Amino acid sequence: MSNQSLAMRVHEELKQAVASGLLPDAAHKRAMQLAGRLDQPVRIALMGMQNSGKSRILNLLVGSKVIPENVNLPTVQLTYGDTTQAICTLEDGTKKTLDHFGDKTTFETVDVLKIIAVKPTFVELRIPLPALKKISVLDVASPADPEALSASSQWAAKRCEVAMWCTKGYVPSEQAIWAQMPDIIKDHAFLMLTHADQIAAAGKLDIAMTAVRKAAGDEFNHVLPIATLDALASRGADGTVDKEKMRSSGGTALIGAVLKVVDQGRQSFVDMGDILLVQNAEILAGNDKTAASQPAEKEAAAPVATNHSVELSVAQSTAASSANAAASVVTLHPDTRSAYETALAYIAEQSKILAQIVANADDGAPGEIIAHASDQVMWVCDYLNENGDASDKALQQTRDMSFDAADLVQLMQMEKNDGAAIDALSLLLQIKHELQADLAA
Repeated sequence: MSNQSLAMRVHEELKQAVASGLLPDAAHKRAMQLAGRLDQPVRIALMGMQNSGKSRILNLLVGSKVIPENVNLPTVQLTYGDTTQAICTLEDGTKKTLDHFGDKTTFETVDVLKIIAVKPTFVELRIPLPALKKISVLDVASPADPEALSASSQWAAKRCEVAMWCTKGYVPSEQAIWAQMPDIIKDHAFLMLTHADQIAAAGKLDIAMTAVRKAAGDEFNHVLPIATLDALASRGADGTVDKEKMRSSGGTALIGAVLKVVDQGRQSFVDMGDILLVQNAEILAGNDKTAASQPAEKEAAAPVATNHSVELSVAQSTAASSANAAASVVTLHPDTRSAYETALAYIAEQSKILAQIVANADDGAPGEIIAHASDQVMWVCDYLNENGDASDKALQQTRDMSFDAADLVQLMQMEKNDGAAIDALSLLLQIKHELQADLAA
């Protein structure tokens, strides 16, 4: 089963589960949250010092010159809308909607001045741009005061899945602000060296990137240079793209990395939804006895897993995405196909035991779940390492993924709490999904 087919299936089944009214209250709420997140675009936040090039990055991401340069707007969020509207939040908390823009997707300074005239503290721009069906973009205002910038960045971190810090050089004052950001957002963060064209023209791009990467350390998932003006100029008025100019500007690398993170973020919600559906399978089948006997407090623990699962998804991003790429272009050798089928049959059989542990959950259940999931992951890792055609590129990628999974599941065994138990199940599901995707390719 492809990841896309799985996502559609889980999304539909979550909506059906919510509509059925059979889930316990805590699980019902969680299912609503997950179904809602799968309905929504991945949220990206742009942060950085003044004049760091955030607006240009925003325009590049959405494929249109939405925000002109040299305008002083408060924090702006771009979302999809059938018609263009500016919903302005005023100082007293009231909202004023400006809807005289028609179907504009490109804003001139005069348009922005009409927004500024109502003195908003926050603006949501709803625009009919295709990109905004996949992402929403939060352009965080950059106050000159470092403490105010730190506060606004912390605020934005709670409202996004992906953060992009735009910089001209990532100086110590920026490093100090970023150091205070939550670890969970750092795992999904980009450090964008903007104005790369100007730095390259001075012959200092390699030096600058070396310094920025050293300063960034492991605080970001990606560190990328971007000649934003060149990237924007690569798009013609008729919608055509100069691919070589886009590539050389760094635009192709940025957009590709963003799309990969968007897919990974969505997959983490799919995995959590799949786990919830498995945990409540008997209830959804109409087994009222199971529903009545399931303690509410154990259901309530499920939301704890949100951050763990997102971190888990990113920790495996390289191996998992590589496996997906290989599956799409490489036909499995017969020996590898046989090994995959055996591994999937083993997971399916052992999952019956896991389901029984979950159904009879007591105080020791998290430890039992983690131990059993760990045994499954380790078995699959060892089995795939010893079976299949070693020359098969897809198998090589899957072996790497399973080794990474084995390392992660060993760490999970140290926690033995509800969150780690959900993570272990999520990890097992990810392996299962990758094997199914390879077989279906």
